[in-house]
Order: sequence, then structure tokens, then C-alpha cells
Amino acid sequence: MRRYILGTLALLASAGFMLSSCGGSSSAQSPFERLGGEAGIRKVVDDAVPCLATDPNIGIFFRGLSADSLERIKVCLTKQLCAAAGGPCTFPTTITYTSPVDGVQRTFTCRPMRAAHQGMVGPDGKGIANDDVDSFKACVQKSMQKNGVPDDLQQAVLNILESQRNDVVDDRNK
Repeated sequence: MRRYILGTLALLASAGFMLSSCGGSSSAQSPFERLGGEAGIRKVVDDAVPCLATDPNIGIFFRGLSADSLERIKVCLTKQLCAAAGGPCTFPTTITYTSPVDGVQRTFTCRPMRAAHQGMVGPDGKGIANDDVDSFKACVQKSMQKNGVPDDLQQAVLNILESQRNDVVDDRNK
């Protein structure tokens, strides 16, 4: 179950390696800067996770996760987006995070999207479906809107997500 969630969240950023080449703004700022740097990206990620947890398609994979697991997901996704948007982060990477459960520093290796999605099985016994990708995109867009991400940058992120659909949707669900 945790592999499914990490892989689903990895969808956004691993696909986003092309984000830094997306135009749409006359500003000289990079996508990383336009997203508000690493703190702004983390805010978008923090706001997307509750939507994912309550979504009727993919929410089942988030319900019951420990605060530690959710923190790991959030840190990995933030690092992925940071790298994809031209920020100073690298991805894949090994992260150090503070567990919200006990305050202990831990490490975790964030994997590339394709590797993170291999072998995932949903509650229906099949892998990731098109509806899961649609739900993920909708939650990310809601979070970007809530956080004031400009429309052109939102669209660039959503286009990148869409371009990766075939990499994450299980062949049985195509």
C-alpha cells in the first residue's frame, strides 16, 4: 500500500523533469521560483495530500497511513518537484526527515516514478487505473489553485502529468 502511494505521488514530480523547459510566462523567474521555492512546493504538497486521502478513487490507499508514512511521502514529493522545477534539489535521492510520530531523524530513499509504480495493486486487485491518475491530477490542481499558482504554470504541470499516464497506468487498465 505504501509503495502505491509513494508511486502515485511520484507521478507528479518524476514526470516534471520537463517542467523547467515549460514556458508560458514572460517573467525571468524559473518554475521553481514561480512555485515559491521549496517552501511553496511543500505547501502545495501538504494541501494535496488531504484531497488524495478523501478521494473516492485513490483515498483508500491513504486512509490509515501513519503520520510517519505521510511525512515521507510529502518530503519525497517536495524534493521531486523541486528538482523538476529547476530548483537546487536532486532526485531520486535519499532524504532525511523528522518523524512527526517520535521526533526521530530517519532516512528514506525516494525512487524514480517508473520504479515506484512497478507491481502496484489497487483494492480491486489491478494496478493503477486511469481514474487514479485523473484523481491525482485533480487534487494537485486544487492545491495549486488554493496556493495561487498561476494558471499557465498549473497547466504546464497538468500537461506533464498527462504525458506520463502510460508510464503509471497498469496495462490491464488501459
